[in-house]
Amino acid sequence: GMAQDFRAKAWVHLEQGDLPQASNKAWGLVAETVKAISAHHGGFIHSHRAIVSVANELFRLVGNAGDAETRRWINAAFLTARGLHTNCYENEMRENTVRGGLISCERLSQRLYELFGPAGHSP
Repeated sequence: GMAQDFRAKAWVHLEQGDLPQASNKAWGLVAETVKAISAHHGGFIHSHRAIVSVANELFRLVGNAGDAETRRWINAAFLTARGLHTNCYENEMRENTVRGGLISCERLSQRLYELFGPAGHSP
């Protein structure tokens, strides 16, 4: 799916040394994951702000499930993803930071799919 495409492109850009585009595609991986989960649960997302609000709703659901550690981890990973979104424009991060951020985004995407579905669509 779309998330998988963003993930693949992020690694290509990273290997090419295009850190802004790698950053952008890492954010895209997370954004598309949140969109897919939202659509699966009957919601639709059209803006960056809506992605953040749905992500916040996902954190609330994780918190309600009583798993504070998962909630903290998801929050931190989502902040990393947002930082990469900013780096697309500012290009201030070093290669190893972008690489680590991309790995974090991959794990976040995978975890969100595991928690919220849609089943069979994980990266």
